[in-house]
Amino acid sequence: MDPEPPIRLEPLEDSHIARYLALSADPLLLETMGWDPFESDEEERFLRFIETITVPQLSGGRTIAFSIIDSPSNTPIGYLTIKGFREGGTAAEVGIAIMDKDYRCRGLGTVALKTAARYAFEELDIAHLVLTVFPSNKAGIRSYEKVGFKQTDVLRESWELPDGSFADMIVMELTKPEGSS
Repeated sequence: MDPEPPIRLEPLEDSHIARYLALSADPLLLETMGWDPFESDEEERFLRFIETITVPQLSGGRTIAFSIIDSPSNTPIGYLTIKGFREGGTAAEVGIAIMDKDYRCRGLGTVALKTAARYAFEELDIAHLVLTVFPSNKAGIRSYEKVGFKQTDVLRESWELPDGSFADMIVMELTKPEGSS
């Protein structure tokens, strides 16, 4: 019998969102996510943020939002979104954050992203995944590269930060492996 994976993806629930709002002021999240901290009553702003498409050609379409759950403790530790995909479409954008600092730097985001890529390729029949990341998010970039994402572009001054300035975003892409169903 296979061992239980360290994380699982579950539909995002209100109780998970409440936990993530409380964690959103973490300094590393402020730096790597480009958001203002969320107040406890800002569920809608949080959902709008995680559903925001950063790759222009994917605007519109559906979003599926997951919580990343630590399997041993059953704790929601972050979120993952697959967004901007359409019926019959071939591409989607991925967003991910490990919100709880106690679960970072353990490879759990990499496992979650591999799980999501497999789901997108096999269940949603998506052939191409895209994500964006701030150039300063070196840990995120390393994680995405472990999954197989490759840097393909830089969107210059494309993300408005809370202070009104603009930041570059690196575009990374992953294509469905040949022979995958």
